[in-house]
Amino acid sequence: RVDQLKYDVQHLQTALRNFQHRRYIREQQERQREELLARTFTTNDSDTTIPIDETLQFNESLQSAHRGMDDLIGSGTNILQGLRDQRVTLKVGHRFLPETPHIYI
Repeated sequence: RVDQLKYDVQHLQTALRNFQHRRYIREQQERQREELLARTFTTNDSDTTIPIDETLQFNESLQSAHRGMDDLIGSGTNILQGLRDQRVTLKVGHRFLPETPHIYI
């Protein structure tokens, strides 16, 4: 039963990470699309440059770290809930066990 719960938790965590990754990729693609649609294009000059905003990159890094922390907190919450459920199950099972005499050697 414990092994099954561990497997279920790992399976759900993997599914959650996959879902969040797909959502992140979709949001990133939408953001890039909006940037392209908002951009005004002009004829090419002899000197073509691509502006890279360091603040935007820093912000994306922070958002990625924030999502990672959310994943960790979610995993910890799931694990704690699993342990609580196991505790309740063990308490219920303990009530139904017959009293056995203690054997001392």
